[in-house]
This record gives sequence, C-alpha cells and structure tokens, in this order.
Amino acid sequence: MSLILLDGETPPMDAAALGALGAELKKDAQNTWAPLRTLQKHIDGQLLRTWMPDNADAEYKDLLRKSASPWLGFARDAIAQGCIVSGYTNTDLWNRVWRANGMDGRQEVVTRDAVGFSRGFVAVLPGADPDSVVMRPMSALDTYAVFDDPWDDYPRYVLHRRKPRAAGKSFWQGEWMLVDEEGIYRFKGTPDTPVEMTFEAHGMGSAPIVAVSNSLDAAPISSIADKVSVYKRIVDATFTLQMLQRYGAFPQKWMAGGEVDPNVRSSVAGLLHAGGEAGDTARFGAFPASDLEKAVSALDAHIKHFSAVVQVPPHYLLGAVVNMSAEGIAAAEAGYHRNLSARKKSIGEGYELAMRTAASMLGDEAAAASTTDQVEWENVSSWSLSQVSDFVQKVEMSTGPLEELFRMIPGWTKADAAKAHTAALAKARALAEQITPAPQATPA
Repeated sequence: MSLILLDGETPPMDAAALGALGAELKKDAQNTWAPLRTLQKHIDGQLLRTWMPDNADAEYKDLLRKSASPWLGFARDAIAQGCIVSGYTNTDLWNRVWRANGMDGRQEVVTRDAVGFSRGFVAVLPGADPDSVVMRPMSALDTYAVFDDPWDDYPRYVLHRRKPRAAGKSFWQGEWMLVDEEGIYRFKGTPDTPVEMTFEAHGMGSAPIVAVSNSLDAAPISSIADKVSVYKRIVDATFTLQMLQRYGAFPQKWMAGGEVDPNVRSSVAGLLHAGGEAGDTARFGAFPASDLEKAVSALDAHIKHFSAVVQVPPHYLLGAVVNMSAEGIAAAEAGYHRNLSARKKSIGEGYELAMRTAASMLGDEAAAASTTDQVEWENVSSWSLSQVSDFVQKVEMSTGPLEELFRMIPGWTKADAAKAHTAALAKARALAEQITPAPQATPA
C-alpha cells in the first residue's frame, strides 16, 4: 500500500479507515446498482428471464430474440432530448463553468440517467487553475450517494467507480473515488482494500456532488422503471407477429387417413400422395392463412398504450404523420410537453444547485447565494417558422423584448438569439440615422 498526498494535505482518513468505510458502503452500493443494471438491460432491449417451452428449438429462440427492441431507451431519450439546458441567467458563470467544461454536450449523460434511473449525478471539483472548476457527469450505474436526510442538498458520502469495469477483473476491482465533506480520495483496488490512495481537499464543507433528480419526491421516481411490464407486452405482440409470418402466413395443409412415406419431407409448394391400401380413403384439406393485419393492429395498439403511459407522442414511436395540421400535432404532443415541463422543474433544480456549487468553489458568494439565477431551456416545440415569425413580429411591435422572442425560434440557442438581437439593434440604428435629418448649421 502506498499513500500519495496532494499539495501537502493531510487526509482525515488513512487507508485503513478509508477501507473500513468502503466496506460499509459496498453492500448498500451493490443493492442500489443491481436493479439499475437490470433496468439498463431492459432499456437496451435485452430479454431477461423470458419463459419458453422446454422443447423450444433454435428457430423459436431466434424469433424470440429478434422480438425485443429498445423501446424503453427510445422513450427515455425522447424525454431527455426535450430537456436541454441552453443557458443560465448568470452569463459570466455560464461561460466560466458550463461552457468551459463542455456541459452543452455532457449534460445529456446526466439527464438520461435522471429520466431513466430517477437520478443522475454531477461532480463539481476543484480545477488545476485556482480560478477554475471541473464539472463532469457521473454515471448512476457507478455512483452511490449516502444522504443523511432525503431533502439534503449534498450527500454525506459518494462512492464512484472512476473507470468502466475491466474485462477479467472482479466486480469491485478497479479505480475508485470517494468524496466526503473534507475532500476527494482517489485509489485503486477495491473499496474495502484501497491502494495507491491520494487525497485532495475541496474546502466546501460538504461533498460537492449534486444529484439531478427526475422528480422532487423524497425518493425520486424514474420515468421508465414502472413501464417495463408495458414494454414486455410489445415484445409478446412482436413475437406473435413473427410466428404468424413464419408459420401461418400461408395455408396449412392437412391429411386424414392414408399413409405417407416417412422419408418424404413436405414443403409449402409440395404435393402429397397417399399410397397403400388406405390411400383411397385419405382426405386432404388446408387451414386458411393467418390474418396478419389483425396481428399488426394488435401490435400497434400495444405501442399506442406504451406511448400513453410514457407520455411520448405515438407518431414519435410509429412515425405515422399523414397530413396532420399544426394544431393536430400540437394536440398530439400536449401530454408530452406537460411531462417535459414537470421534468424541467425538478431536473433544473439539480443543475442550478450544480452552478451555485461551482460559484461557491470559485469564491463568487453572490452567485452562490442567488435564488433568482436559473437555467434556461432550449425550445423543442413543434412550431412552424411562419407561426413563430408572425408571433415575434406582433409582440415586438407592442413590447419589444426582442432577444427573448428570438429565443422562441425552434433550434436557436441563447447565443444565436443574442447575436440576432445585436444585429437587429444595429440595423435599427442604421435605419434611424438614414431617416433622421442631419442637424442644420446655425447662421453666424
């Protein structure tokens, strides 16, 4: 065992004390991660503990395996893609923290975890430069946080696997990080037997790891976990359709009486002849082909039911938008946007706490204590440009908040709106200078 200290810091815990704490956290961490790993497999479209007949052949198993699709993952992503942070009212903090750490793209990891697992995590750690911080997402599958009270802003302890589990290694073997109110412990080995430990004080008084929650309940609720049973109905309906396509899409022939040479193999396009003494009494017929349209309709019904419970528009899942008006699309997406509004309220609180934590770490006490600064969201509404253009022109004529109106244009970021606002003001000034006559010289 070796101990490496950063900047002469003395760790409150030595390797033995850290190992004792890690041993306490291991069991609870495993109990927390196990259901999340199972849920992740469902999200990825894997089949788990699926019943099949004892005599199922390879073809049956192949059809069942092909029946699974990542519907849960699609629903999770559809919700997460509607909750994109595009700005923060404190522009200086936005640039120094969010943009400097590439959180425009990295936020997707946290939001997906929040929607799918009920909680995502953001680490706010001291940077190499005293005037900087490091903000990074922490996978919920590798992060375990202990809260003394469910309503606390910060956890008491956080155990985090720093790198993905290596092939051929035991589950607990790897590189770890433990964060508490004093500092950050990084080590290798296992949580209960740390080696090559380093310590870095963060000076925050609380573990600067922020939980971004999908809901503000004491125990946050996933948007996906309780929809697994509905997803399994889609798998069953898909398997039924595949079975009908493989075995029932053509008339099934039958024969009663007579004898058939056991060496003869029947086929879809083949004819059978009954020989022997009983051949004269043999009767032949065929069962009608299965009605595949009914199976397809049943599958569509299950997908629409899934769409309703996850609050994702059915045309997102089925891709069936035929001559829908803008009002029709808005009505179909009303539930989806109400869901997004609720998700943004809770997820936004987590991101705002992360920004205030970063401000405190940077020594900006005013921004750290602010209760008015808030995140701003990208507009993902399905508005047509003609609708938005007409709205912007009418409201601008009466009130004039041009930058805020520009931000309502689908696909425009806060930076796009600010740039357009500056250009519009410059154009207005140039026009005013052309219209306003030059001042006349005063006669002597």
